[in-house]
Amino acid sequence: MGRFYLAVLLMALSVSLAACGGGEERAATPTVPEQTASPVTGTPADAFTITGNTFESEARGYKVSFPAGWTPRPNFVPTPGIAVDAFFAPDVIDEVQPNIAVTCEELQEERSLKEYFDTKVDRVRKVAAVEPETGSREVGGQEALTAHYQRENAQPPHEKTEVFLVTESCGWNIALTVPLGRGAEYEDTFEEFLDSFSFAQ
Repeated sequence: MGRFYLAVLLMALSVSLAACGGGEERAATPTVPEQTASPVTGTPADAFTITGNTFESEARGYKVSFPAGWTPRPNFVPTPGIAVDAFFAPDVIDEVQPNIAVTCEELQEERSLKEYFDTKVDRVRKVAAVEPETGSREVGGQEALTAHYQRENAQPPHEKTEVFLVTESCGWNIALTVPLGRGAEYEDTFEEFLDSFSFAQ
């Protein structure tokens, strides 16, 4: 089904994932069985439920509605201490498949949102060599801080909007990655995703 570059820059890992510069071969449309009933998959550590366009992670305690036509990839990056659920648009544009990644990073010590955010933004400055535009908002009833930046010199070029928040269980990063210059086209999609995001009570 051809090659494409998957620009998912996970700042928690401080590396670019497949294949933002890595040249990894993947299918243009991730293969995930269509799920409409409410199956629960995986071990208790990574169990999830998908009902229509609603994704719920029992393990990480959140629920979100993903865009129609997008494909969920639960537990996308199996890394100790870091869990990633990713949602992919159906089309590859300029070698980038637009996606939203929800990352839950286990924190070894208590950290404030500001401390967590500053660490991640400093990493963006070092890894991406850009100065992000920053802001704040609310997600899932929690205070969140945001960073938006473009990577013109990356291969492939892309832009990213990241939302950071901290709960007792995780440092969270909800990130939209799209082709360079196409961010405005996905603003409403990302807003709807963030507005639907909720934590288990």
